[in-house]
Amino acid sequence: MKPRKTGAYSPNMKPKFQAVAGFILLLIPYISFSADLSIQPPPGSLDKFYSERGKTSEWIEQMRQINKTFGAVFIDMDREDWGKALQSGKDFGLAYQKASKMVPEWKDLFDLDAAELFIASIQSQDAEKTVQLSKKLGETCSHCHQKYNISVWARYHWPSTQTIKVLDPIDEKEVEYNPFMHRLSSSFRNISIHFDQQKYNESWKAIDIFSKRLRGLRSVCSKCHVTEWSKNSTTVKDYFVGDDMIDALQEIKKSFASGSPDTKLFQKNMEYISKRSCKMCHLIHQPPAIIQRAWSENP
Repeated sequence: MKPRKTGAYSPNMKPKFQAVAGFILLLIPYISFSADLSIQPPPGSLDKFYSERGKTSEWIEQMRQINKTFGAVFIDMDREDWGKALQSGKDFGLAYQKASKMVPEWKDLFDLDAAELFIASIQSQDAEKTVQLSKKLGETCSHCHQKYNISVWARYHWPSTQTIKVLDPIDEKEVEYNPFMHRLSSSFRNISIHFDQQKYNESWKAIDIFSKRLRGLRSVCSKCHVTEWSKNSTTVKDYFVGDDMIDALQEIKKSFASGSPDTKLFQKNMEYISKRSCKMCHLIHQPPAIIQRAWSENP
């Protein structure tokens, strides 16, 4: 069967379809949000697909199947292999339909009629109609991602700090994560307070306290980053609580020991720790923690 003349495929249009498919797929993660964005918890029926920590979710695997089969349609069209394009379209339809049944609360976010028409347009080799329907289907993906991507990440990909306890090396007592972080922050701040007051012995002691607590924080990283901690040569602790932080503190202590504390060196090293350890870690970990806390306080 030859392609229909209206909206038909031709060799001159070859690059078009892969480009269109790529454009639609690239748009899916880059979604716009309204000014009154509200991040609601994902439905409870999704929990079963994320029950085994460390294993790729069955839901994610299904999303990948949708993505792959959708893109394959346009690759096959570029090759003028309408038979394979139809098979890819049917595979997409099955994957899309299966996903629509996995989370009952989300079934209305799927446009099954558009999926059927998409397959029919491939069967009739109506390239123009196929592209139109692919955009409509892409919008259903974007709409769902806009509503739920962030909440799914916050619930399933970021373990709650509320379950974490840390051994404070100063009093050798186990405390919850949040109180420990307050103690860590206070001990870091005390270094500068004593330095500004020219109480260098007290500042030295504060450095020792902060150093011990910073090292103690490394155990927290391993509670979530198990694989990275045990298998990689460069582990997660090297990013925020690495030896470079301890070295910066040691430089300050050497300045104290010289008898002439160097204010510029002190400020430089304290700023290094503040930005490279505290700030960078907070930028990554605090947003999901704030979302989780809001959900727990307003169920």
